[in-house]
Amino acid sequence: MITEEFGAHVAAPSRQRWPGLLRTILNVRWETEPGWIVLTFGSPALCLVLSEAGGRCQIRIQPEQPAQGEYFGTGHLSFVTASQPLAIYATEMRDARIALYQLDLDKSDCLSSDQAAAIAGADSRYMFRDDRLYECARLLGEHEVTDDPDIYGRSLARALQLALLGAPLRRMKSRSSVKLTRERFAEVLAHINDHLDQSTAVKDLARISNMSPTQFGRSFQKATGMSLQRWQMDARIRSAQRLMVDDPTESLAAIGALVGFSDSSHFSRAFLDIVGTTPSDWLRQRT
Repeated sequence: MITEEFGAHVAAPSRQRWPGLLRTILNVRWETEPGWIVLTFGSPALCLVLSEAGGRCQIRIQPEQPAQGEYFGTGHLSFVTASQPLAIYATEMRDARIALYQLDLDKSDCLSSDQAAAIAGADSRYMFRDDRLYECARLLGEHEVTDDPDIYGRSLARALQLALLGAPLRRMKSRSSVKLTRERFAEVLAHINDHLDQSTAVKDLARISNMSPTQFGRSFQKATGMSLQRWQMDARIRSAQRLMVDDPTESLAAIGALVGFSDSSHFSRAFLDIVGTTPSDWLRQRT
């Protein structure tokens, strides 16, 4: 499955099989910036990121190529055909938990032969959004098998396979003539990350993207699922995570100041809002 690793270490994968589906959970730790792993599968496969700390995963065909797809926010999915490479790439990541679902369509107990053929014949599609498919994949990724028979897990596996039938597995043409291309998006992210301790104006990023501020705001929301203000806050918290992992003894007040927060209480509230726990609790859970 893993054909290449560079600067990213994968812990022993966890695997679980249900009719028609093999789930593999990868716990990946980044040791260099950038770092990546490349995977290939003997049958169609679905990939999603369950959690990530310090940065964001990008899905690519090859590590040296730009990020693929049109949705770069939390909850992106990638579907690849048999033997098609899938590179999980990150520049500022510390660790991530990734769910991979390899389809064994001949052994599915919920798909007809025509439905299985439709999925097998779908095109590869990198970094797209589909809320129904994502929710099925997320729930199954977080499911821990404790009972035999595993009725809940089998039900989720069936739901995921059926959700694939309704997902847009062929690349959709944008209805809008104005969109944020992946090249422009990379420039926008670089600007945001270089100015984390400042409030970046929409007009400045719109200029980088060669758009009007209104066009940029709409395109950014579509590409990330977040407003610019929310994305900036998220980027600050991810930067704080990197600092916390790299030096767990550093004071939280100092880390908050480094990423642009005026006081520790503001930093703690923002961290809780983005991550779902306080900075001290998050750091404690990692030890």
